[in-house]
This record gives sequence, structure tokens and C-alpha cells, in this order.
Amino acid sequence: MRISLIYPLLSKERSLIDENKQYWPPLGLAYIAAILEKNGHQVQIIDRDIFLYRYKFDFQKIDEVTLKEIGSFKTDIVGISATTPNISDVMHLTKLVKNSNPGIITVLGGPHATCEPSATLKMCNSLDIIVRGEGEFTMLDLANRLPFENINGISFRKKSVIINNPDRPLCAELDDLPFPARHLLDMKFYTRPSRFGGKGLNLRITSIFSARGCPYRCDFCAGYATFPGKVRFHSPERIIEELTSIVENYSVEAVFFADDMFLSSKDRIKKLMQLLKENKKLKNLKWIAQARANVIDEEILRLLKRSGCVGLEYGFESGSQRMLDIMNKRSSIEDNLKAAMLTRKVGLRFTSYIIVGYPQETESDFKKTVNFLKKAKPNLMAFSLFYPLPGTAIYKKLIAEEKEIPEWDRIGDPEAADINYADMDKETFKKLYFKTRLILILPNNLYHYIKDNIRHPVNLFMALLLQSKGAIIKASRAVLYLLCNYGKK
Repeated sequence: MRISLIYPLLSKERSLIDENKQYWPPLGLAYIAAILEKNGHQVQIIDRDIFLYRYKFDFQKIDEVTLKEIGSFKTDIVGISATTPNISDVMHLTKLVKNSNPGIITVLGGPHATCEPSATLKMCNSLDIIVRGEGEFTMLDLANRLPFENINGISFRKKSVIINNPDRPLCAELDDLPFPARHLLDMKFYTRPSRFGGKGLNLRITSIFSARGCPYRCDFCAGYATFPGKVRFHSPERIIEELTSIVENYSVEAVFFADDMFLSSKDRIKKLMQLLKENKKLKNLKWIAQARANVIDEEILRLLKRSGCVGLEYGFESGSQRMLDIMNKRSSIEDNLKAAMLTRKVGLRFTSYIIVGYPQETESDFKKTVNFLKKAKPNLMAFSLFYPLPGTAIYKKLIAEEKEIPEWDRIGDPEAADINYADMDKETFKKLYFKTRLILILPNNLYHYIKDNIRHPVNLFMALLLQSKGAIIKASRAVLYLLCNYGKK
């Protein structure tokens, strides 16, 4: 069969300021494509974010080109992978597909579909099938034309009734999967230098997965819903093989390990670091990964640095111990500050991820977070509003409490500070949020970006010129809000 795999857009409003997605290849679709190709099917991958960039936000043109690609490929199945904020484009896109060719089977996978299969099918009449959990072998069954009733891991309509088949077991041996089909992606587009991919370093970088799953169960994270059970790993040898392929084929300077928690197994990491140092083709490769503060010590940090690590990402989330406990973070402020201090000491950059507006957060908790950031001194501050993601423990709790849940489009929207679950009134929270973003977050990130890239002035200038639209819009909106509401007070 012929399958078009598509990554959809955010809402039109968010697409104007959320530039980060345009720099990351849709590896989930590339894994599915690799399995399908291995079994004799023909596949194309369409990332509508590339069209967004290429056609300068002309959404009508993006739709026309998408349909033209599908039509010329003579597609039998359109498979879409989406997170919650992409769902409006999924509904829009599947309707366009069905109007152009009602015989095409439309399929949706990804974390949102996994967590809300019935609700999504009810909202989207032009969607035929939901794939829950890992999609590689479920999509293969669909492409092989197995009867829907015999395919584990899908939800579908039978007349007017929604059928949820049993879950499909997870892939036990990740090394059995082929490399993601990067040859179907515009890797020149994805590997262009950016301040987003390098987490503040202007590098030719791309992403790779070395594991699936996370050993922790933070109440706000939907990762466990998609990858339940124990963490599953690629072997160090397999990772080296894939890294070598990436470097040889795409001439990247760096990779980002997109695992939820890169240090889930220290023994595996030590073996991987050894192989990295021994591999002559990878001797100049830089890399960045996500880690937890409570597993960090100076020895492991120095090992990571010697093996090419230039940065780590920490989910600190809050500067209030009370809020960390409410979030089920299983970490402490002391752990987080110690990790920040040690990371600076060994000369590694780090990003601090923060969530504000969480249920039960008080003004005092918020101010503790601001003080924590000033002490931790991260190179990059990722400052996010809380939103209840479908499938998370906090989402289920809010539903049980009959709290209002925002429209799916607005999940993760950095400009939607009026959606407030914190234990403070909306105006107090919005003032704190916009003031912190304007006075602390944006200046810190700009300062470190210039400082860390000053040795390459041409690249720095071009990045500031071409990749700062979202930051400028956010800063302008923060200034406007504060002036309009508090300028005369």
C-alpha cells in the first residue's frame, strides 16, 4: 500500500510565535516509515511545519500543497501523529483529505490519541482509526489490510459504535527496529543551525532516541501513558551505529538525545561514553540530553563532558518544595541547586525547565521559584504555563473535581495566562507571570545566547535576525500587558 505520514500544525495563532517545532524532525513518523518500507510498502512523510516555513504562513497554500502531495502519491492511508495542541489541524486536515478522496483511510496516533481515543473520534467525524501507544506494528497491520477487529492497539467506529480493541504489547527489543527513515525527511531543513536545536548554541544539530519511557511518574507528564512499564533501551552499540550514520549522512555537529531521562541507567551510559570516546568518526560530535538533578554527581558530569556533552536539561519545575511534592517530582530543592552548581563547576551549560500556574501554587510559591532561578543561574530558562495534558494524573484529578479544562488548541500556549489553576486570582498571576518573563527570563536567555555564541558573530547575527520573531512577540505582549494594567500605578 501507499501511506502518507503527516505531522500537523499548531493553531494559526500559535504557529506565528512557536518556532521551535520547525527544527525537529518527526522521528516517531520516521520509525513507522522504516517498518513499513522494510515490509514492502511505499511511504512519504509530510511535515506541515516545513510548508509553514517555506510558504511564509500562507495557510491556504499549505493546504493546497499538502493535498497535492497526497494526490500525486496516490495515497491509500493518511497517518497523522499529533500532540494535544495539534488536534484542530488534525480535524481540519482529515476533513480536507476526505473531501478530496473519501476512499483514503485516515489514521491518528500519538500521545493525545492514545489518551483520548473515544473523545477524539467523537470530535472528528473525518477520522477513521485511532492508533494507541507505539505505532510501528499497528500501522503495519493496517497497511497489510488486516481486519480492524483483529488489530490490537486501535480504536475505530463500527457503524455508530466506537470499538476500543485490546492494547498492543510494547516492542520488547528496541534494537530490532530499523533506523528511523531519515532519508524520507528534508534533513537539510532540520539540521540548519538554530538557537532552538542547540538549546542556546547555534549548531547543526538533530535528534535521536536512545530509549523509550521514564522511571518517574510526575503528575503533569503524559509520557507514561504512551510508554508504560519499564524503560526500554537501545544498546550502546546500536546507538553508536546510528550516530555514525547520522554524522556521515548529514554532517551534523551535534545531537540531542530526546529520551525522557537520559541517565535512567548509569551502567549503560558509562558504556556508551566509552564507545563514544573510542570512535574516531564521532570524536568531534557534541551532544545534549535531558537528566534529573537527583541522579547527578560530579563524577558522572565529568564523564559526560569528556565524551562530548555540551549541555544538559533539568526539569526543576519549581523553586518551592511544597510544589515539587504536589507534582510528585520525587526531588528536592537541595538536589536541584546542587545539580546546578556542579554542572556549572564542570563547565557544562544547562537549561532549567519551570512550570508555573500549577494547582495549589500560591504567590509565595511563585516568588520562591523566581528566587530559585536567580540562585541556580541556568544558561537557558524554559518558563512554561501549566496545562492539564490528557492522560496525566493531574488531568484526571481536575476532571474528577469538575474543574474547567481548556480547549485542546490552548494546551501549552505561552500567551494564555488567563487559564489559571494556581491558588491566586487571575490578575495577580498574570502580573507575576508577565513581569517575570520580561524582567528575568528573556534577558537571561538573550544574555547567555550572545555570550555563548559571540565567537561566531555572523551566525549569531543571522540567528538573532531570523529566529527571534517569537521572542520579540512575547516580549512585546508582556510589555503591553504590564503598561496597560499597571503602568499608571
